[in-house]
Amino acid sequence: MDNLYFLATGGGICFGGSEPLLWSSFIKEFCELCPEGWHFTMETSLNVPRHHLEKVTPYIDSFIIDIKDMNPAIYQAYTGKPNRQVIDNLVWLNTHAKHKDKIILRLPIIPKFNTEDDRKHSRQVLIELGYENFDEFEYVIRNK
Repeated sequence: MDNLYFLATGGGICFGGSEPLLWSSFIKEFCELCPEGWHFTMETSLNVPRHHLEKVTPYIDSFIIDIKDMNPAIYQAYTGKPNRQVIDNLVWLNTHAKHKDKIILRLPIIPKFNTEDDRKHSRQVLIELGYENFDEFEYVIRNK
């Protein structure tokens, strides 16, 4: 039943939440078990060792990549981790993705961490890396 529905609607499955690439072996096996014609999307930060990305890229039709900021200092201040792996994986993905036009890069304004000028700089760096689809938005921080 799911197969007919997915094929009729162009639907599929999105792997997201936490960092799905850390489950690359499971995702690869899952994709191999699914019927031909299903679409798979990966929502990721790309801040993982390359072998995880290499394992699933042949199966993934579209990527939604949460960039945060391309400035290493801003990225580290917000995430607590360097963004070198992110950059290296972006370079690799640019030449290995099934559908480069279906890669969306999320560029938020994060209050107290980056500015509109920072986002413009990030966008320019990503354009120079060969990317063109961006989702720009502002994080909303709600008081608890």
